[in-house]
Amino acid sequence: MMWLIDLILSLFRRPIPPIPTMPVAEPPLVLPHPEEPPNYTLMDLDYAMSDWLDGWDVPIDHWDYWRNSIVINVTETIPYPAQAWEQDGIRHLDVRPEWVNPGVIAHEQAHNSYALLTNEGKAEFYAIYTPLITTDPVIKLLYSINTYGLTNIIEGHAEVYRYIGQYMPESLRKYYPKLF
Repeated sequence: MMWLIDLILSLFRRPIPPIPTMPVAEPPLVLPHPEEPPNYTLMDLDYAMSDWLDGWDVPIDHWDYWRNSIVINVTETIPYPAQAWEQDGIRHLDVRPEWVNPGVIAHEQAHNSYALLTNEGKAEFYAIYTPLITTDPVIKLLYSINTYGLTNIIEGHAEVYRYIGQYMPESLRKYYPKLF
């Protein structure tokens, strides 16, 4: 009888083989802020600004800066979608009416943010960002779709913010003053 008890107990002492599981498929990578096409009917700068400030998680403490310290003009006089520049110590942003959208605003405001960096900060950004072009999956995805950010470091800075925004690598965030 003892042998029967030992036999039954031995069944419980055997390791249970693992149950095979199906591999979980990773969702495909996407750009968090895809490009918007030009819109010839909705040209509302206040809406685009609000959508950008909210959609890119710009801290509320900086909203006043972006709304009031940058001179923003909607104009048909420029030959490209938008531009940002400094004149007499004041930052400006011009945008064509059909390109008034949060993504274009984000790109140009990233230029205005870049202007706030010191030369040392710009050099640090370059050193940290450059290897990410070929190693960070989302930045690689961005440049596989749109190579404009590879034109130069300043456009790269703006394109990463425009298309990736708050989802960019943490190591880059400090090079976007007043945007994080």
